[in-house]
Amino acid sequence: MGFALAAACGTVLLALPASSESGEATGFVTALFTSISALCVTGLIVVDTPEYWSTFGELVILGLIQLGGLGIMTTASLLGLLVSRRFGLRMRLTAQAETKALDLGDVRRVVRGVITVSLVLELIVAAVLTARLAIGYGYETGRAVYHGVFHAISAFNNAGFALYSDSLMGFATDP
Repeated sequence: MGFALAAACGTVLLALPASSESGEATGFVTALFTSISALCVTGLIVVDTPEYWSTFGELVILGLIQLGGLGIMTTASLLGLLVSRRFGLRMRLTAQAETKALDLGDVRRVVRGVITVSLVLELIVAAVLTARLAIGYGYETGRAVYHGVFHAISAFNNAGFALYSDSLMGFATDP
């Protein structure tokens, strides 16, 4: 239900005229596909992200990427905790007669940890990218920060979205 709600909200926001560069409403299928692609962190697109979406639309996509990435990492962390506890309990079965399940405190701790680690790592990568774009490529500070943050979040969550029509190929150098 949470995924469906997030996808629906993303679709509605991306369908708004403010989300497109042209100022016209985006079609339902394009908005839905982009919303789900960002939320699932797949990076599949049906329109060119930097050309079609406005800054507002790009920020909606960025929010969906962050939400989807955190959801995947939290789920994986909780499953890892469940598995590791199960294995730990099996090794202690001779000493204990009962098993323990994850309680609410464990879930909160894992979710907090995942969010903290994710945001800290994204911030570090964003700072490095921002500095590189500003110093190495002459981007003005605001643009460097925006591009640095967007690409740090997209890369950390393995989303595949970029603010350049050629992805990041323009930054690649020939050997």
